[in-house]
Amino acid sequence: MDGNVFQHKLKTVQAGGQPMICTPLIGQTKEELLREVEVLAEKKPDVIEWRADFFTHLNDTERVIETLKCMKDKAHGIPFLFTIRSEKEGGEHISLSEEDKVSLLVTLCESQSVEAIDYELMHDVKHMRQVSQAAKNSGVNLIVSYHDFHRTPEVDRLVQIFVNAESVGADIAKIAVMPHSYEDALKLLVATNEAQKQLTVPMISMAMGEYGAFTRMVGGLFGSVMTFAVGKESSAPGQVAIQDLNTVLSVLFSKNDCVVES
Repeated sequence: MDGNVFQHKLKTVQAGGQPMICTPLIGQTKEELLREVEVLAEKKPDVIEWRADFFTHLNDTERVIETLKCMKDKAHGIPFLFTIRSEKEGGEHISLSEEDKVSLLVTLCESQSVEAIDYELMHDVKHMRQVSQAAKNSGVNLIVSYHDFHRTPEVDRLVQIFVNAESVGADIAKIAVMPHSYEDALKLLVATNEAQKQLTVPMISMAMGEYGAFTRMVGGLFGSVMTFAVGKESSAPGQVAIQDLNTVLSVLFSKNDCVVES
């Protein structure tokens, strides 16, 4: 694993570059996943997220690692983010207990099979500490995430969630919420802008659904370092096609060197 690729991309964003684009894999079998990777690799996302909660053989650690290796071979150096999204936060139902899930994440860190992992803020301190320590020891980036598929909390609450994520060991703090109006989506952007003044770690934020789609395009202007796009299939409501997102971001973050004379 070359975590330096992920870190280099992240530093470029923090220096004023356009946010990283991450595209999800949601195949249920190794064969489906490999076909998805081939499609995604051609579109050149900055990061590929394996939403492993969709994977039929998640309870077989050796098969998970072997599948990851095959996918990375086809991804031509694109960093991987490994996520087992909790059912409570929009993920698929899985047979693993939380202890099993933590054990798999720890093993993946120790094997250095991925550049980043995602683990939800809602989990208890013991499990969070295990995952955080394993990531730190292995040089894997830990995204501590919070998802609300029903509503958008108030700005102060959102800022506190970002702060809490850093306090439990996040290398990157992530929030995704469901707005019921454009005003809700603006709350998320305001909270991101406010939180970046308090945090020492990078942040990812997005609002989902039709009212939140624009936040995936402009979030970087408010401090979000990564946005999620549709590669082959969507893993969350409101995701934009990677080609369209690339076009918008290239316009928003292009450097204008023209001198306008008065």
